Amino acid sequence: MVFDAGSKLLKCAIADENNSIIALEGIIPEVVQSEDGFGRSWKITDYWRNLLQLAEKTIKKASIDPLKVKYVTSSTIRPSCVFSDEDFNPLYIGSSFDILGIHYGDEIEEQFSELTGESMYQSTGHFPSFLMPPTRFEWLRNNPGFVDNKIIAHYIPLDSWILMKLGGEFHANYTSAMESGFFDVRNKLWHDEWYSIFDIDDSFFPFPVLSGEIVGNVSNKIIDKLKLSSNTEIVAGITDTQAALLASNSINPGDIGVVLGSTTPVQAVVDKFYQSTKERAWTTGFSVKNLCDNYVVESHVGITGQVIKWAAHLFSSKNKNEISEPTARQYEDLGKLYYEFDVFEQEEPLENVYSQGVYANLGPSTLESAGSERSGGEFYFPSPGGVNEFYITQKQLIGAVFDNIMFAVARNIEIATEIAQLDKFSLAVLGGLSRYNLLCQRTADLHNTPVKYLINPEATVQGMLLICDVASGTIKNPSDLEKRLDEKGELNQLNPRSSMTLKLQEKYKKWISITRI
Repeated sequence: MVFDAGSKLLKCAIADENNSIIALEGIIPEVVQSEDGFGRSWKITDYWRNLLQLAEKTIKKASIDPLKVKYVTSSTIRPSCVFSDEDFNPLYIGSSFDILGIHYGDEIEEQFSELTGESMYQSTGHFPSFLMPPTRFEWLRNNPGFVDNKIIAHYIPLDSWILMKLGGEFHANYTSAMESGFFDVRNKLWHDEWYSIFDIDDSFFPFPVLSGEIVGNVSNKIIDKLKLSSNTEIVAGITDTQAALLASNSINPGDIGVVLGSTTPVQAVVDKFYQSTKERAWTTGFSVKNLCDNYVVESHVGITGQVIKWAAHLFSSKNKNEISEPTARQYEDLGKLYYEFDVFEQEEPLENVYSQGVYANLGPSTLESAGSERSGGEFYFPSPGGVNEFYITQKQLIGAVFDNIMFAVARNIEIATEIAQLDKFSLAVLGGLSRYNLLCQRTADLHNTPVKYLINPEATVQGMLLICDVASGTIKNPSDLEKRLDEKGELNQLNPRSSMTLKLQEKYKKWISITRI
C-alpha cells in the first residue's frame, strides 16, 4: 500500500505481488490560505483523519484482507513538509507552493551566507530561498499564533511524517532531505549552521536513511484502525519525481526523465555534484538502497497540467461556456484533435509546417526565465496579409498548446545537459500528461532519439511499488530492477519518425526565436 501526496490530490494505491494496481483512490485535502495570499498549507486538523479514511476506502475497493498488506510507503511533492511538536503532532503541513516566508528569504539567505561563506543555492542546490522550508520556519517563528503558540520541535518531510504516523521511526529519506533547503546536498548532511540561526535542538532534524530501508512496523493504533498485520513493515519513501524516474529505470548517469504532471521537472541523473554558476537549474539527489546514489541536475518547465486543462475546457466540443472542471470526455476530445493536427503536419511540406504554423507561449518555459518580465499567455499567428492565401484551423491552435510544452521541455533539456556536461543521454517521458502518447512520440521525433514511457501513467505510484520490492529483497541490484520492469511489461519505447524530425526541429528553432527563451 502506497501513498502519493501531490500538489492537489492525496492518493492511496494497493497493488498485488506483481505490482499490478488493484485499487487506486484519491481525495483533495482542504487547503488553508493566508489573507495575503502567500500562505498555502493543508488543514492540520483534518489531514491525518482524511488520510486514514482514504486508506480504509482503498482497502475496501481492493476487496482484500488487510492482513495481507506487507509493506507501506509514501511519496510527496517537493518540498512539502511538516513542522511538529515534540510528540510529532503537526503544527503546520505545507505544500510545495507555500511561500508564506517570502518576506524572510533575503534575511535567512544573509544569515546563512555569513556563517557558511556560501549562498543557500551553492549549498542546498535550490533557489529561490523564499520557496524553501527554512523561510517558512522563520515565518512560523515570527507568527506563533499560527501554531497556537506551541513550540516547533521537529522538521519532517511530509512523506516521512506520514510513515511515522503509521508507526515508523523518526527519519527522512536522503532524496526528500535534499529537497528541504536545510540539507547540504554536496556533502549529504544537515547543515550545522541552522542550529545557531534558529536556536534549535539537536533533535530538530530526522535521521537520514536510504529509500527502501525498513523504518519500522505499523503501530497498534493503525492495526486497530486499518486492521493491518503487526508484521506490516514501513518502508522509507522518496519524492514523487524521483519515484517516477525509478519507474522508468532512469537511475543511471546520462538518463533524463521528464515528468509531465501539474508541473514538469526535467531531471538529468549525474554521478557528480554539478551546479550552474548562474543559478539556471537546481541540483538535488537520488538515493535508493542497492540501486543508486547519484545527483540530479534539474531544470523546470513550470506549470503544465493547468495548460492542458485549460485547452481541454476551451477546445472540446462539450464546452458550453460553463466554468467547470473538464471531463474525461473533454480530455479525450482534445487528444483526438491533437492527433488530427499531427496527421496534418505529416502531410504538409516542410516550408508550410514552420512558416505557416501557430506558436504559443502559454507559461511553460525554463527555470531560468521564471523571473522574466515576459509572461505567458500568447499565441503567434502567421500574417494573413501576404500574397499567399491560407487559413488557420482549430487543430493548429491545439497543436501549438502541446508544442509549447514539448519545446519548453527541449530547451530545459539543453540547459540540463549543458550544466551536467552530458554529450549523450537517454530520455523518458512520464507523468499524467504522458497518457497523450502522441506528445511522447513527437518528443522522440524532435530529439531524434527513442523515448521511454509507461503504459500506466501513474509513474510515482509505480516507483513506490518498486521501493517496496527493494525492501522485500525482490530487487537487490540494478539488474533485478531491469528484470522486474521487463516482467511487468509496463515500460514501452517509441522510436523517432524520420519524416517528422526536421519539421519539428525547424519549428523548435522558430519557437525559440519568437519566445526568446
